[in-house]
Amino acid sequence: MPLIAKTNSVFIVLLGLLTALTLMPTESRGSEGIRVYYLRYDIKSSNNRIVDTNLLMVPADNDFRAENFTTVSTRGSVTAVPGDSTRERLDRARENALKLLLEENGLKSVSTVSSVFSNKTAGIDTVLSYEGAVIPPMETLSSSYDPQTQCFSAVFKARFTPLAFPDRWKRLQIKTKIKQALQGFISLF
Repeated sequence: MPLIAKTNSVFIVLLGLLTALTLMPTESRGSEGIRVYYLRYDIKSSNNRIVDTNLLMVPADNDFRAENFTTVSTRGSVTAVPGDSTRERLDRARENALKLLLEENGLKSVSTVSSVFSNKTAGIDTVLSYEGAVIPPMETLSSSYDPQTQCFSAVFKARFTPLAFPDRWKRLQIKTKIKQALQGFISLF
């Protein structure tokens, strides 16, 4: 068999193996721990008044929409409640810092629903969402308490990225599949 035909055969076999690895489901990384968390902060308003807020933080190791993590610092402040431990204040300040980080740097989206009653607009409900991803842990750089204002504040350092815009999701999904396939192929050896 000529050298060119052998090279083509090897190339076709490797391409087929790469395609098969790309389409195979990947195993979860349970033994490694959670490496990435998806964050979403929703602010719901009705008739131009905020009626509800919600911060969602879930494991997202296989989420392809997050890339280019950078280290950022963010500050969170809360009103101290009598009887709270420093740990509880720090946790609430961390939650506030995540909300502010998402508001400043997250992917923003708006959805609006209007209700009509008797041919008149009865109300407009709007949800403003901020999305991003963070790699734990969030390191505490400093914390302080002002007894005069009863304000507890802390500065955190985190590895954060906003989610990519929806028009890039397909490309990022393909890129992630190829990367996982190559990692799977390399782990065979």
